[in-house]
Amino acid sequence: MRRLKGATRDADAVNNYLQTDLRVPEDQIINLRNGSATRSEIIAAFKSMRNNSRIKHMDPILIYFAGHGGESGDSSAPKTQSLIPVDFSPKKVYPIPDRTVAALINGIAQKRGNNITVILDCCHSGSGTRGGSNDESIVRGCQLDDGAIPDHLDLDILKDSSADTRGLSIAKGFAVKDMRSHILLAACSANELAREDTVKRGPDSDARGRFTAALLTLLRSVSPNQITYSDVLTRIPSINGQNPQCEGYHKNRILFDKQVRATKFFAFEVNLVDKSYILEAGRAHGITENSEFTLFRNRDVVFKPGEAPLAVMKAKKIHAFTTVLRSVEGHPTVLENGAIAVQTKAGESDDLKIYGPIDKRIIKATEREMSGTSPDLYTITQVDTVDKAMLEIVAVGGYEYAFKVLDKEGAGREFTRIPHAVEAKDEDDVVHALRHVLRAAAHYHLHLNLKHSNNNIQNKVGIEFFSLKTEEEGDSDDDEVDEEEQAAGREWTPVGDNMHQAGKIEILVDNGAKYGMRITNSSPHDLHWSCFWFDHTNFEITALSEINRQTSHNKDHSLSQGSVVKTTVFELSVKEDVEQTTIGFFKFYFTSEVVDLSHIPQSSPFSDVRGLNIAPVRQKPVWGTVLIPVIRKRLL
Repeated sequence: MRRLKGATRDADAVNNYLQTDLRVPEDQIINLRNGSATRSEIIAAFKSMRNNSRIKHMDPILIYFAGHGGESGDSSAPKTQSLIPVDFSPKKVYPIPDRTVAALINGIAQKRGNNITVILDCCHSGSGTRGGSNDESIVRGCQLDDGAIPDHLDLDILKDSSADTRGLSIAKGFAVKDMRSHILLAACSANELAREDTVKRGPDSDARGRFTAALLTLLRSVSPNQITYSDVLTRIPSINGQNPQCEGYHKNRILFDKQVRATKFFAFEVNLVDKSYILEAGRAHGITENSEFTLFRNRDVVFKPGEAPLAVMKAKKIHAFTTVLRSVEGHPTVLENGAIAVQTKAGESDDLKIYGPIDKRIIKATEREMSGTSPDLYTITQVDTVDKAMLEIVAVGGYEYAFKVLDKEGAGREFTRIPHAVEAKDEDDVVHALRHVLRAAAHYHLHLNLKHSNNNIQNKVGIEFFSLKTEEEGDSDDDEVDEEEQAAGREWTPVGDNMHQAGKIEILVDNGAKYGMRITNSSPHDLHWSCFWFDHTNFEITALSEINRQTSHNKDHSLSQGSVVKTTVFELSVKEDVEQTTIGFFKFYFTSEVVDLSHIPQSSPFSDVRGLNIAPVRQKPVWGTVLIPVIRKRLL
């Protein structure tokens, strides 16, 4: 492991940026350099942020590390990634593994909120680290021995990190796509090497880490409140041999801020096929009659000042996965090749019906949303009776508003009160906050209520729900077994009976317990599937799986290999300050084609093989949905 020369300079440069550019007081920064960056001191720094009462809920927190990373483990088990402290010594002073870092960050998030940014200028591979005699860089990574990190390491820290209080959390190294506790900016992808230069690259520059130097160049060229975390990947200066990564559920937040940029949009391809304009989205995407779209050359020029759109078109004929478009009168069509379409007017649908008092703030929020130019538009209607509404808005007093569930899916199952309210400081702020909730609620109900009955799928795809345990769990009286087995990445297996009965799941939630689902395809179709969790307590939609999994054609309905898939392991929990009974929904999409459903997930507005060799037959695309209510009851 070569001694690094630029890590200290990188940390100093970040410290300078915080104090000079962002005006962060020096006494709010913990600096660990060289000999002070020991294992114990790094862990102590994490804990001090968790326990620092000066840090208010959702204050921005930045954790930056420049140094060596490591990786250990053989091919038979998941790799363990680590941060290497300055006092690392094999079998004496251990690295800090990813699971420990995750538990420490989770502890901070639980007490201080999840407005946490983690920047790692290191990598976790040592392959290819030896350069030639003219090599002018050092790799910030190494390969550790398989036994470098004991299974029992840091069990006290893992136990101290209790279950997350969200309705659903995905139980999963450092770069995890759906992590909720923080956003990660990493120096390179998993198969690349993070490097620091050993020579100056300019007359005024010291030898530095390539990623940190490029990142600070970007941050000093544009204000952090003007870009999101995901924007960093497209705007950071190019780094030879490194492709920085951004991971986390909230990566569309504005940098160092809990807010999400409102201009986020989803675009779909449009192609000219046999003289018809075909939009690569259909009913499975929520497209409805007369939805209007504006077409652009490509994604980079969408809504860019001075860029004229190619056309304005409306939905003419809607299929499962595609839509035939027609030109809108008065808008010429200039389309020879492919284009990108963004929805700019809602179609004929009632996405959200609300009931509430004659209140100028509610009216103004609804009007602004309905007349806005945002590309994510929904139809919101204020109705005159409770029985017609999906959501009731209650004026509590001052600038505070509460919400009640009126839709049959929620209210019909003994859940009525949303345990969140809108509280604002002035008139404009409360209208903005109400509009944000209305938009999220409309998006939520649109996709929750979008159904396509297909008995060939619904009756022939089995979905089972189980509590899970590790293979060795329950075989020992040692209280430390659960944490140790989990940390070691053991296989999770079902325990007890299938809890999905009579079309619903009722559970007494044990916060921290792990759950999973098993899906069996007995239909005559090769299917792709995707699953989303709809949380009725906060309008959050979580993607539980990716769409690129495929079950196999299974003529005889047996459980042969390829006909069964498992969802990722997850947790369900109920906060102590909410009603005893709450409800959420698992919604499955089953399609015969790969469909991009990445537009469905959203953050909460309140806070985060045929067995026979026969001739191929052209088949119509098929799709169907299955909605499973989950009634969660808190243990008393």
